[in-house]
Amino acid sequence: QREVGRRFRYQLTLFNQSTPSGRALYVPLLRRVCHRSGIRLAAKDYAVGTMCLCSNGVVAGGRVSSTYPIAPVDVIEVVPLIKHCAASSEEGNFVPCTPRSAFSLPSLFLMLPDAANALDLARYHYQTKNMKAALDLANEAANLFQQVTDSQLHTNMTRCLDLTAAILFDVKRHESASATASRSLDLTVQLTGFDSAETASSHQTLTHMCLRSGQLSLAVKHARAFLYLTELLGGHHHCEISGTYHRMANSFLELREDHFQGRRMYEEALSHPQCDRYMEAIVCKSLAYTLSQLGELKQAVTSEKQAYTLYSLLFGAESAQSKSAMQTLQTYTKAAVEQGSRQVAEAKKIKDREVADAIASQIVSDEEQAETKTKKKKNNRRKKKK
Repeated sequence: QREVGRRFRYQLTLFNQSTPSGRALYVPLLRRVCHRSGIRLAAKDYAVGTMCLCSNGVVAGGRVSSTYPIAPVDVIEVVPLIKHCAASSEEGNFVPCTPRSAFSLPSLFLMLPDAANALDLARYHYQTKNMKAALDLANEAANLFQQVTDSQLHTNMTRCLDLTAAILFDVKRHESASATASRSLDLTVQLTGFDSAETASSHQTLTHMCLRSGQLSLAVKHARAFLYLTELLGGHHHCEISGTYHRMANSFLELREDHFQGRRMYEEALSHPQCDRYMEAIVCKSLAYTLSQLGELKQAVTSEKQAYTLYSLLFGAESAQSKSAMQTLQTYTKAAVEQGSRQVAEAKKIKDREVADAIASQIVSDEEQAETKTKKKKNNRRKKKK
């Protein structure tokens, strides 16, 4: 902590405190550090979230001999992150050194520059809507990156696969696009782990593709994975959570006309903190429409009133959005009053019917009792005559 303060002039407020903070995500941070540095730790339950301790190195000759909660013996090995024969410009120049030589050889540009150029050209053709050339160049770049590492485990392979999936999706080959995006997701999980931001982004891409192709069940699966990872990495207040629930609700309404599930998704979107008032107004208006379709007009009036308040706050009472919300609010209010009147009338009819049924039951019961008494009297007379 002192080293952080000395180097960055920053004081830790969430981490390395005596009492754990609910906002600090310790395990994902530890996993991310291990992924970025190539460290493999022993599988055990570490006491993360507590005060960290380490020796000062005086006893061990300047080396840190003991630390808590992660000790040096917990580090199993340090592995290389990626194997490559040359470096791209964004990763820095790779210059090999020769023993006993004051001069170094030029940078090894054997394969990565060709692959990077092919990927850049593929993106250019994709932006200019030349899909055939973009697809060929994306496949060529993927093959070159794969030759660099003798496998698909290259960081730029995911970019090639994402671009290929986007091209296939734009040319209406939805099944091939989903399959390519799934390959990119698998590769991203291998490179960065299942709880990384890149994996969450891949799940979000697959959600969008599955929704556009009508595969709602598969889209819900990836959307739930994206929501879980987003909340795990970014917390409950992340801005993408509410928008994802809103898109899922729209899909339920468009593809299945399932207003009940749509209502649940809209309510879940509103339960998360909103960073965009305009999006909150849209969600409120959509929820009001869904409630009106379910016949819950009183709740629809409340939701539409909230949408009108937000539109008035953002655009003014004379804006088109506010006027439209006011008209819809008046419609829902009128329908709610009529619904309430019908419910009162129906309740009165039900009550009158219950009263009539009770009177009829009482009359029938009295008649049965009178008939029973008459029968008893006749039986008694017969017995006396005998």
